[in-house]
Amino acid sequence: MEFKKNFGVRIKELRIKKGLTQAELSELVGIDAKHMSHIETGRSFPKADLIEKLSTQLNTSTTSMFFFPHLKPKKELVKEINQMLHKADDCDVKRLYRMIVAYLN
Repeated sequence: MEFKKNFGVRIKELRIKKGLTQAELSELVGIDAKHMSHIETGRSFPKADLIEKLSTQLNTSTTSMFFFPHLKPKKELVKEINQMLHKADDCDVKRLYRMIVAYLN
């Protein structure tokens, strides 16, 4: 169940990034808006042909539609970030620090 929910959240992210409403995207891929809502909430999972249509309309690869490690709980993400920073060299840590400060300010 978690997989379907994460997939739905990812589709919603990509749809919003493209500036589409659920109704607009559902029309573009030829499904009912209620079906799109069910996909985005994880109550339904699309068949392969619909996944291809979504990929085309969202201008993304099907692979990226299934990429959602960023949806982990904050605690897990912070732990992973800390592990990556611990392994990074001094130059990379400074570069990442500047990026984070610029992003958050």
